Amino acid sequence: MEREIESIRDTPHWSYSAFQTYLACPMRYYFRYIEHAEVERTNVSMPFGRAFHAILSIRAKKGICYTLEDAKEDFAVYFRGETEASENISYKPDEDYWFWNQRGCDMLDVALAEWPDDYSVKSVAEAFSVEVPSLSKPLVGEFDLVTVDGGDETICDWKTASMKWPNGKADRDLQATVFTYAYQKKYGENPLFRFDVFTKAKTPAHHQFYTLRTQDDFDRFVYLAGKIEKAVNTGIFLPVESCINCAECAYSSRCKAAHRKAA
Repeated sequence: MEREIESIRDTPHWSYSAFQTYLACPMRYYFRYIEHAEVERTNVSMPFGRAFHAILSIRAKKGICYTLEDAKEDFAVYFRGETEASENISYKPDEDYWFWNQRGCDMLDVALAEWPDDYSVKSVAEAFSVEVPSLSKPLVGEFDLVTVDGGDETICDWKTASMKWPNGKADRDLQATVFTYAYQKKYGENPLFRFDVFTKAKTPAHHQFYTLRTQDDFDRFVYLAGKIEKAVNTGIFLPVESCINCAECAYSSRCKAAHRKAA
């Protein structure tokens, strides 16, 4: 069955991912969202993250009847499907598909053993589409999980990461601002936001990070979103060249040749 978010994404829109891509590198935004260029490589973390995320979503929907054995079997199916659907998967020299398949199972051991939300689930994979005053297109996205505990609502977002997040990262993260803004627009409530971060280390771990946004945070997001849309409409797509941005960029060769085409 098609997820609700897929039908919403068929129409022109903005998303957190689009904003974050532009802020990280406008040239990458251009290749991905304007030119829709073929990717040169796909880091295995992308299909891995999607597969792991899918299993957590199933667990949230099915509850305690969804066993660890079920989760590991389904992960193998989802991970295989995601890698086969991805272009030019890249692995580190000492890693391969089976390495990451086992790592996913190890992480599920941790995720399901510490599952915190069986009796407080309000919604799972809930799509949203809201208007932002500074944008000409709606903001769309999907809440991984929304919980209610004692009347307090919390948006939960699942992440896989190479290492534990540093202190303060959640308070600075744009996604928490964007999603909390969307929730407030949709329901008139300002919920907590919780990142559930599962590390892909040899010994996986699960860490939770709570954060809250204010009206000033929302006002700044509206301002920032408008500036990004204006820059895109103006055609400002400069490359941000750095070891972080360029090392595993899916468009690095195309980017390196861009100035020759423009000359």
